[in-house]
Amino acid sequence: MIASTIKNASLPREDEYLVVGDVHGCVDELKQLLRQNGFSIDKNELIHPSSSAKSIILLGDFVDKGSRKKIGETIEFIHKNYIHLNQKRQRFYLIMGNHEIMVERFISNDSTLEMTPENLIKKEKYYNTVELLEHDIALKEKFLEIYSWCYPWLKYTYSSKFSATFTHAPCEKKYLAKEDMTSYNKMIKSASRSKNIGIKLDSLLDYTHKEAEDNTHYHIFGHLSQPNIRQYKNRVCIDTSVIYGDALSGAIIKRDKLTFDKVNFLGEQNQATQTYNLLFDF
Repeated sequence: MIASTIKNASLPREDEYLVVGDVHGCVDELKQLLRQNGFSIDKNELIHPSSSAKSIILLGDFVDKGSRKKIGETIEFIHKNYIHLNQKRQRFYLIMGNHEIMVERFISNDSTLEMTPENLIKKEKYYNTVELLEHDIALKEKFLEIYSWCYPWLKYTYSSKFSATFTHAPCEKKYLAKEDMTSYNKMIKSASRSKNIGIKLDSLLDYTHKEAEDNTHYHIFGHLSQPNIRQYKNRVCIDTSVIYGDALSGAIIKRDKLTFDKVNFLGEQNQATQTYNLLFDF
């Protein structure tokens, strides 16, 4: 479980942010998205921003679903660059995803996680990072460090007219940016689609559109694996299903402007498959 208290979740107003959706082991696409947005990567795999104002936020679900090789590379890349970019001040931020939560529970032998046949099937089917880390202790320690660095939410405020709150999953406004364990859990995982097959997302998660407002105080999240960026008013999902062969998307926050960029799946590993349940499918 994540800690009951968090570090300061308010982001520096003067920085420009590249906010990246669910990576799921697609480290090659992550590198390309960084390059497209003013970052270079040297021969030692270290990220170098083009200016002192550029910062990176990953919205969680860095692991699972990809190949073992690419998941390992992703963990190594995030770990070394978190240390590298945050030496003098923080410029690389990580949001907790539900896959990080479950992987940590499995590899830490969480006593509240029963090893039932159902959970063992889930471990193999949905959380393939676990087996990798069970056989690579050094990588496991790096993953656990990454886990400890994650925030449940972050917020950027430019002015009274423009702000953006970042979480892994969508949640009701009453939970957004709150510092209690119930709110943390709601910001990390929404109602399960696999347990509600056949129900449209707009019915299952109706608060995403019912609470949306016509303003520029955005809630930006991932988690829902959509075929493209889905936006309704000030609610934006940027998980565009890179591991399913679509794209890795990023939101760019610069002062009081929000724009988007993407990198299509590069084919460096086998893509997973899914049937899309569209958000904001009005």
